[in-house]
Amino acid sequence: MKKRLTFSSFATFFLLILLFSCGSSDKKQIEELLSKRKEAFETKNTELYLSCISPSYSEEKNSQNIGIEEVTNRFMQNVNPFDRIEISYSDRSIYQKGNKAEVAQKAAVEVSIEKDKSRFQINERLGLEKVGDKWLIVKESEADFLTGFVFGGKVKSL
Repeated sequence: MKKRLTFSSFATFFLLILLFSCGSSDKKQIEELLSKRKEAFETKNTELYLSCISPSYSEEKNSQNIGIEEVTNRFMQNVNPFDRIEISYSDRSIYQKGNKAEVAQKAAVEVSIEKDKSRFQINERLGLEKVGDKWLIVKESEADFLTGFVFGGKVKSL
């Protein structure tokens, strides 16, 4: 009886570890994707950024279909005007169900153009989907760094 109880306890424990490790693997992959996205913005690396975006990206907005070309243009509009971009994230929540996930986070963005510097905060919401064994962005944030620079808090010294 005691051996049977020990074996069933061990089997239950093992199954629980297996279940939780699968979820943590997805969470780790999502965190890695978000780190790559951050690096792409800070280094203005379009190729790295596009490696985070689903090749079949398609989003309906204001009766218009937004595809990969428009997302690429928005990325370039966000990064090209600036000499330096630095982003840090806080209050990140990842809601995952099956092969879909949503990320809500606050982004603190510091940007500079020559000697003008600005710091502002953006609330972001991203949609992700697992395509094969890889998490990719299927709904990008609507962040606008230039608007944040102009209307955000000007910083005298960073």
